[in-house]
Order: sequence, then C-alpha cells, then structure tokens
Amino acid sequence: MSQTLDHIKEEIKSLRPAERFDLWRDLGQEFDTSMGESEDGASVEADWDAEIDARVRQVEKGEVELVSADEAIERVRAKLAARRAELTTAA
Repeated sequence: MSQTLDHIKEEIKSLRPAERFDLWRDLGQEFDTSMGESEDGASVEADWDAEIDARVRQVEKGEVELVSADEAIERVRAKLAARRAELTTAA
C-alpha cells in the first residue's frame, strides 16, 4: 500500500462520524455510474422488473414465507450476533 493511501486512511480515522458519512456519500456519488437512458440502464431496469415479477409470483403462489419487518430485523440481528460470537471465539 502506498504511503499516500496510508496517510489518507489515517486522516479518515480522525474524522467525526458525520464527516466520515459525508465522505462516504461523496465517494459513492463519485463512483456511481449513472445509467440514465443508456442501453445498459434499460437492461438493468428490465432485469429488475423481471426479478420483481418473479418474486410477486412466488408470494402469490405461497412459495415464500412472509414475515413482518420486526421479525425480519430480529432474524438479521440474531444472525449478526451469532456471526460476532463465531468471530470472537475464533480469535
């Protein structure tokens, strides 16, 4: 890793959380390739439409289990807690 990159990383560590968020957002926008009306954009949009349609069909056919937002959040928290426990015991 270059000294410049090391220096930038150290500087980032000294930022307040709000400043880090602003930097993260700005970098995201810098590297976000706006699809607009391009052919790639239309292709991505079509892929998303197909994915949404497929998921709606799964719900309508009863092929998936629907859960409340609270239940979904609880499941994610439980998985994260288990993963953290694994990492702690592995260290």
